[in-house]
Amino acid sequence: MRMIHRGHRKSGRMRRSVEIALWVTVLVIVALGCREGPAGPEGDDETGERTPRLALWLAKKDELIAHDSARFDLVMSAWFEPDEAESIRSRHPSAKLLAGLTLTWVSSSEEWLNFLVTVANGGDPDGPLQVTDDMYLMFDDNQDLILDRRCSPPGWEGEIYAMDPRHSGWQDLILSFYEIVGDQPQHDGVIVDMLDAYSFCEGAWSGGVPVPLDSEAWVLGQEELLEAVRSAVPGEKWVVANAGRDLPEGSPFPQYLNGYLLENALGTLFGLENVEGLLASASRALQSTNAPHIVVYAVDTDDTGEMDLPRLRVGLVASLLLDHTYFAFDYGPRDHGGVTGWWFPQYYDVELGDPLGSYYQDDGALYRDFRSGLAVLASEESVSVSFDVPHIDIATGESGTEFMVPADDARIFLRAESQ
Repeated sequence: MRMIHRGHRKSGRMRRSVEIALWVTVLVIVALGCREGPAGPEGDDETGERTPRLALWLAKKDELIAHDSARFDLVMSAWFEPDEAESIRSRHPSAKLLAGLTLTWVSSSEEWLNFLVTVANGGDPDGPLQVTDDMYLMFDDNQDLILDRRCSPPGWEGEIYAMDPRHSGWQDLILSFYEIVGDQPQHDGVIVDMLDAYSFCEGAWSGGVPVPLDSEAWVLGQEELLEAVRSAVPGEKWVVANAGRDLPEGSPFPQYLNGYLLENALGTLFGLENVEGLLASASRALQSTNAPHIVVYAVDTDDTGEMDLPRLRVGLVASLLLDHTYFAFDYGPRDHGGVTGWWFPQYYDVELGDPLGSYYQDDGALYRDFRSGLAVLASEESVSVSFDVPHIDIATGESGTEFMVPADDARIFLRAESQ
């Protein structure tokens, strides 16, 4: 594999609603250097009383900090200032904070671009590492050897553009950005958004690399960048990617990752619409990524804002069936990371205790026993559940020994005596 070399010092999703750190603050933070940070996340051995594991993807940090009770185990955003990290951890000391943008895509927002450039240059927006026109992947629509149109993912034309991963100037800029982000003591690792095995830009090229890009070169270019990021980020810190969809078998990316996020899980955007796909993905992550092999089921409303509680419950319970699996739920790809109106204490504050074993299947439903209750997912048809002692259905608040779980829904039952 061709290795990327840089001549200068080794030093979310791109936010749809852009979060920008003040340049002066960035400069001060970078200048402070690397002090001793929070305990490394290499083990993630915390089980304790509070399950499930909750994630906040492209976090709206102000909403999280202002919320009275919201606590997430994994919070991902473009950047965390030290006081923001301290505030988040004051409520949940073991919370893991991942920061970053993306390796091959940029927003059209000038604020977003200025943030990227400012961090990459160690706090100086006018530093030598700049985004230039010849870095953008573009199409020659008229076949006249003149580049006419920048490459964008479908539905995001004019908002998000692809960068040429082969361009040396882009490599220097984005790797400097990630090295600085990974160096910050308040960050437990980095997040890479839109790590994509499916090229939308086949046949495009950039002014800096006037050779048409095919799918193989697209994957190889990202792999080289990802390998360089993994080398630059301290070994005890996580590198997690949003695959946009499930990473295919044989993908080269997982070997550099500690886990990945499945955006729009159970939705229609990326074709991962069923529980079987989620469980298969988590199993592949366990086999192909580095410890702790996490997967985030990032479920949402398909950008509708409609509170589909059965979908929320299915995603939540699916995350309880396996270990090191996190659950997130928000509006959707055009407005991730909300906390106000998106914290569900009825489900999120449940204390199931430690699992008593692996999940099992019976009559088409999936079950997992916990010290204080039972999680049930009815993915095919409705199922009846019976207990010897009274339990509480946290979805309805009803107590009893006989319950029905509707098809395409899920339930968490707590032993009444534990309450």
